[in-house]
Amino acid sequence: MTVELRTDRLELRPFVESDVADYFEIVGDPVSAKAAGFQYAHELADAGYLLKQTMKQELIFAIVERTTNHVIGSIGFYPRVGKDGLTEAHTAELGYVLNRAYWGHGYMPEAGQALLAQFVGSGVFETVWASHLADNDRSKRVLLKLGFAHVDTFVHPATALYQPGETELVYRLDRESEE
Repeated sequence: MTVELRTDRLELRPFVESDVADYFEIVGDPVSAKAAGFQYAHELADAGYLLKQTMKQELIFAIVERTTNHVIGSIGFYPRVGKDGLTEAHTAELGYVLNRAYWGHGYMPEAGQALLAQFVGSGVFETVWASHLADNDRSKRVLLKLGFAHVDTFVHPATALYQPGETELVYRLDRESEE
């Protein structure tokens, strides 16, 4: 299934290998990477590897600024794993990252609204989860603009591999709240 979405300023489309330079600008920035919850790419080759992994995931999209045709971010849905270790049906986790040069211009809420309308509004997903670290006020504003509700807060153990000792806030959006 190939999905491409358009808004006034953006196109959401599958990534292609020629996106690697733009992708490196995003994933090679330690500040953007931390905000999105992953380790940054140190070199173009690292970004190329990450891009190839991203391209294997059907519901992860490049956010393209239509006036420049540059990839400025990534947004998409990841499988949600339940307490039993199995993927939850009709449920996903929303993940996104934006090139820091484009922060504060409303691009992520615009991309998120288009994506949620396509996949939640049509019933593909009944529930979408998202989270952010406590110090990431920008992601908090994005999620609230998209209609998510804060449902939980937890602290990563001091021995965790991912963000040890950091506080994470968890949000949920249900299809009926979208209608």
